[in-house]
Amino acid sequence: MIASGSSNAIARHKVDELAEFSGETQVPKYMKFFILQQIAKGIHFLNFLYDESQNARNVIAHLNGMISEFEAMDDQMEAYDSLWCLRESIKSENNKLLGLNAQIMKAQLADAQL
Repeated sequence: MIASGSSNAIARHKVDELAEFSGETQVPKYMKFFILQQIAKGIHFLNFLYDESQNARNVIAHLNGMISEFEAMDDQMEAYDSLWCLRESIKSENNKLLGLNAQIMKAQLADAQL
């Protein structure tokens, strides 16, 4: 099945909106399938955003571990460039994570308005 749980509630809400708009009490089966397909794509995209944000968190954790290893070295001047690059990578991943979180919030707000 394409959707379950709260997804079915969203689909029913959208089908009800279409019925109200068109004045028809029944939505053709092909339209219902199309609506469910669009909702499934939206849910898939939101899951993709969650996965990408988790990947960014994992990369940040890994980079922090690498930084702590470089900082534990005796000659930090030798690893200065590497430390600087790692810190820049963390900033870049944090910016990516902020963007993903903003997109997730937009999607959740859109879902809450249904």
